[in-house]
Amino acid sequence: MFLFVVESPTKAKTIAKYLGRDFTVKATLGHIKDLPPKELGVDEETLRAKYVYVRGKKKLVDALKRLARKSREVYVGTDPDREGEAIAYFLFKELVKVNDRVKRATFYEITPQALKEAVERAGELNMPMVHSQFARRILDRLIGYKISPILWREFKNFKLSAGRVQSPALRLIVEREREIQNFKAKRYYYVKALLEKGGQTFEALYDYRYENPSDAKIILKKIEKGFFSVKEVRTKEEKVPPPKPFVTSTLQSEANAKLSFSVEKTQRIAQRLYERGYITYPRTDSHRMAEGFARKVLGYIENRFGKEFVGRIRRFKDKALAQGAHECIRPTSLKEPADLSEEERALYELIRARTLASLMADMELERQEVYIEVVSPLLKNPLIMIAKGLRVKFKGWSEVYPSDIEEKPLPPLEVGDLLKLIKAFISEKKTQPPPRYTEGSLVKTLEKLGIGRPSTYATIVKTLKDRGYVLQKRKSLYPTETAFQVVDFLSENFPLLMDYNFTAKMEKLLDEVEEGKRDWKEVVREIMDLLFVVK
Repeated sequence: MFLFVVESPTKAKTIAKYLGRDFTVKATLGHIKDLPPKELGVDEETLRAKYVYVRGKKKLVDALKRLARKSREVYVGTDPDREGEAIAYFLFKELVKVNDRVKRATFYEITPQALKEAVERAGELNMPMVHSQFARRILDRLIGYKISPILWREFKNFKLSAGRVQSPALRLIVEREREIQNFKAKRYYYVKALLEKGGQTFEALYDYRYENPSDAKIILKKIEKGFFSVKEVRTKEEKVPPPKPFVTSTLQSEANAKLSFSVEKTQRIAQRLYERGYITYPRTDSHRMAEGFARKVLGYIENRFGKEFVGRIRRFKDKALAQGAHECIRPTSLKEPADLSEEERALYELIRARTLASLMADMELERQEVYIEVVSPLLKNPLIMIAKGLRVKFKGWSEVYPSDIEEKPLPPLEVGDLLKLIKAFISEKKTQPPPRYTEGSLVKTLEKLGIGRPSTYATIVKTLKDRGYVLQKRKSLYPTETAFQVVDFLSENFPLLMDYNFTAKMEKLLDEVEEGKRDWKEVVREIMDLLFVVK
C-alpha cells in the first residue's frame, strides 16, 4: 500500500479515483501546525518560532502516522505553492519518524497523467520555498503584533489591525476616495453635426474644445447655414491580438467585472474546480500553457470555427519568480464537465472561453477618419469637421470572448460627396473623477505595484472588509471614517509600512528567499530594522 496525503477532502476524493486501489489518499484539512493564536510565538532575537498543532490536528497526524508505518512509500501532494510546501514540511517531519520513504509529489492539474508523472518524479522538499513561507508568516506576525495593539489603544477598537500588505492596500482605497472628494468637475463644449448620406445618419465633430457655451454657439450659428462635403477619407486597418490566458489576478478581475463575483468567491470556486480535476492550479502568475494542451486547443479551434480562426502558441515574458512548472489557469480537458453548479459553470466557462481566445487569430478592425469641409457665407474660411467610423472586418478571438470594442458604422463615403445636415448642436461634456476601486480593479493595481502575490489577493480584500475598513456598495469599495484615520496615523508613525515602493521591495526580498538567493532570517531582520528603527 502507498499513502498519498493532500490538504482537501475533495482533492483526496478526485486523486483516489485516478491513483487506484494501491493508494490510500488522505486529507489534512489545511495546515497541521502554525504559530500559536494567542501569543507572539517568535523569539525576536533568534527568530526561532514556536509552531503548535492547529486545533484537532494532533489526532489526525497520529492517524496518518499509523497509516505511514504500514505503507511502502508516502507521497505528500499538497498544493505547489509556499503554503502547500510548508504543510508538506511539517508532514515530512512527523511522518519520517515512522517511515523513511517519504517523498514530495508536485502537480499543477489533477489528471491521471499529471499524477502518474508526479509519483514517478517525487523527491525532496523545496526548502527555499519553505523558508519563504516561514519568512512571510513570521514577518506578518511580528508586524501585526507590534502595530495592531498600538491601533487598539489609539482608536479604542480591538477589531483593527495593520499588515505588511493590507495597510498599503487600504491606503490605495483611501487616497482614491480623497481624489474623488477633492475633484471639481469642469464643463466643456463641442460643436457637432448630425449628417445624412444615402438614408444613413452619422455624427461629425468640430475638434475644438470650448470652455464657454456662448463661444460654441457662434460657430454653431455659422455652420447651420453651411454646405457639407467629403474632403478626405482615411482608412487604417488594425489588428487586435488575443488576450493572454488567465493568471490569478486577471481571473479575479474579470470574474468581478463580468460575473459580479467577489475575489474571495472567485478563488473559492476556482479551488473547487481545481480539486475536482477540471482546471489547472488557480494560484499562479505564469501565462505559460503546456504545449501539448495548446496544440489540442488549436486543433479544436480549427474543427469548431475554421482554419482562419486558428492563432499561434505565444511565448510570454513572465515575472522572474513565475515558476517554469506553473501554468496559466486553463481547463484540463476540452470536454466540458456536466456536474457543475450554476456558479461553478459560469466561472468554468469564463476560463474555457479565455483559454480558447488566447490561441485564436487576431481581431481585425478597419478604422475610418472622414474629413468634412463646411462652407458657409458666414465663415471666412472653410471649416473642417471629423467623422470617425469603426468596422470589425474579422471577429477572430472575439468570436468566443466578447470584446469591449464597439462598431461605429459610417455610410459609404467618397471624396466630393455632398452631405445633408439634419441638425447642428452643442455637446456638453464634463471631466469625471477617477472611479472608486472595485475588488477586481484593486487586485489589478496591487499586482501592477508589486504588492501581494496570487495566493494573498483574496485574503487582502476579505481582511479589509472584516476589519471594518471598507464597505462595498454595488461593486465599489468605500473606505469608512476609521479607514481614513488609520491610514493617516500609520502614514505618520510608520511611513515605510505605507510606502508602496517599500512594500514592493519587501515582496522582492521575500521572492529572493524563495529563489534560494537570500537567507530568510537575514531578510526578516533587514525588513524589521527598516520598519521599526529607521524613521
